[in-house]
Amino acid sequence: MTPETRTYAPTERRRRQIISATIQALAESGYASLTFSRIRDVGELSSTRLISYHFDSKERLMEAVVMQVVSDAGEVMRPAMDAASDFRGKLAAYIRSNLDYLAANPASAIAVTEIVRGSGRPRDGDDVSVMLLSILLSQGQHAGEFGEFEPEVMARSIRATIDEFAYRRTLEPADATEEIDEIVAIYDRAAHRAEEGRS
Repeated sequence: MTPETRTYAPTERRRRQIISATIQALAESGYASLTFSRIRDVGELSSTRLISYHFDSKERLMEAVVMQVVSDAGEVMRPAMDAASDFRGKLAAYIRSNLDYLAANPASAIAVTEIVRGSGRPRDGDDVSVMLLSILLSQGQHAGEFGEFEPEVMARSIRATIDEFAYRRTLEPADATEEIDEIVAIYDRAAHRAEEGRS
């Protein structure tokens, strides 16, 4: 292990600790009440200077929180999608695993929702998410599994539904199994309903 490696590991652990505390603070008190002092107290950190050492602004910290949640969700979604044998299955896995992650991690869902609402700007990575989902939908069309529709429009609709689900987790933290099943079924039908009208 090199000196650089020894330094990197504790730094990353500390950054993750700060991000986790920020997620919890956002879930408990919301974006408007978020301060470095609040994060320090929630995370039982030694000082606010520790936070500003790793993140030089609140905006940078918010970006790191969003990217961490996206990364954590990806760790759940990728294996589910890889296990599907066709594009129809991959689409269902994409939606279900994303919603399952949000349902199982309500604090993360609340945190990202608070950041988007509080900052008044789109979440970083939204365009990339839409682009990647559009590619999946387009590949499914070329494979003959999906019908005729505009992939980007469908992708944005799916992403909007997922974001709305995340927001409602802040208001209705009840079991979401039936709702997730219905959302998956709706988009499965939407992708294939268009196919019935193809000539």
